[in-house]
Amino acid sequence: MTKEPLAKDQDKFVLRLPTGMRDRISKSAEANKRSMNAEIVQALEQLFPPEPDIIEVLDKVHSAIASAQTANSFPYRATLIEALDKLSERLSSGIEFDQYSPKTLPPSAVGLDGFMDRLHRWRRVSATGVETSDLQRELDRGLLDMFGRDSVRSALDRFKEGRIDLAFKILRLADVRFAEPDEAIKLIVSRLRDRYSENWGDPDEEYEPWADRDRD
Repeated sequence: MTKEPLAKDQDKFVLRLPTGMRDRISKSAEANKRSMNAEIVQALEQLFPPEPDIIEVLDKVHSAIASAQTANSFPYRATLIEALDKLSERLSSGIEFDQYSPKTLPPSAVGLDGFMDRLHRWRRVSATGVETSDLQRELDRGLLDMFGRDSVRSALDRFKEGRIDLAFKILRLADVRFAEPDEAIKLIVSRLRDRYSENWGDPDEEYEPWADRDRD
């Protein structure tokens, strides 16, 4: 068992637990080889860590700025640097909004279906990859609309050749894991073909890359 602080160094607080929670805490404590009290304290430490020192915060912000400046291919790099720079200026001026922000959900948010749905979706993505329904939603929002004629045609050609990894690389999706890869490819190819047809003609016609840049 983890050694606990002496009683004289501790604050005491009587806690009433909902039905069933004591058993859950007991199982977790047993698995971690801690007492129930130590398990509860550990959970609270994770949720309510000590407030960081302002110098520590500024140091982390400046480290993030430096990292973003060297990450040339990172999406929204300029926006990130600008936001971090503004935060640094505000903090160094002594202006700190929301100096204490609750770490738990307020009572009014516990029943919000939208928030909980997003939380559950994120957990599923972490475990199994991006679901087809989520991919469809992002495609409808314009996920691939940033790409011009040459990139779209090149990606379609790579898909046709079976060079899936290269096609995903062209579309900046190389690091994305899909829960249903075959369905994801069908959706992406269909969207690319539609985009090509709407803007540049028949995607099955012969095409010389980079021939008509002005048509992008």
